[in-house]
Amino acid sequence: MKKIGTLLLFVTLSTFTYAQTSTYREDVLKCIKSNGTINYYEDVIDQMYQMLEKQFDSENVSEAVWEEVKSGKTGAMAKLGQLIVSAYEGHFTHKDVKNMNALYATQAGMNMFKIDAITVEDKVVLDKFYKSETGQKIINSQKSMNASMSKISELWSSELYQGAISFLSEKGYNL
Repeated sequence: MKKIGTLLLFVTLSTFTYAQTSTYREDVLKCIKSNGTINYYEDVIDQMYQMLEKQFDSENVSEAVWEEVKSGKTGAMAKLGQLIVSAYEGHFTHKDVKNMNALYATQAGMNMFKIDAITVEDKVVLDKFYKSETGQKIINSQKSMNASMSKISELWSSELYQGAISFLSEKGYNL
């Protein structure tokens, strides 16, 4: 009977931990979508595909093959999301991420990512946020977070590029 109780406790804790991790992940993904990170990296992928098409121009790669190459974008973005979640886990609590999402849902939060869109009222909201515990964490972790994101970006883009080159090579196209 003790074994069954222990097993049930383990399953319950595992499920609870997974649910918390899953919710944290979802909230970070919402955060990086709201703050423009996802759009930035989607543009990076599109630019990489354009560069590859120029590099392989003399190989006359068919449109069907390019579509296969580009179909990897969804998986690449999912992998990037996982990497960014791990960086956030090292810097921010779930409460911090929720606070960021709450800010990004406000007009001030939306305006902060637009050039010349911040109003006087927005500045008051943003100033209050950056004086908060979460805001101070963002400010104080900027150097470390930038270093993490730089490593992630380098690793991720290198894997993506090498994967596309390998795929094209397997299809008989070479640089």
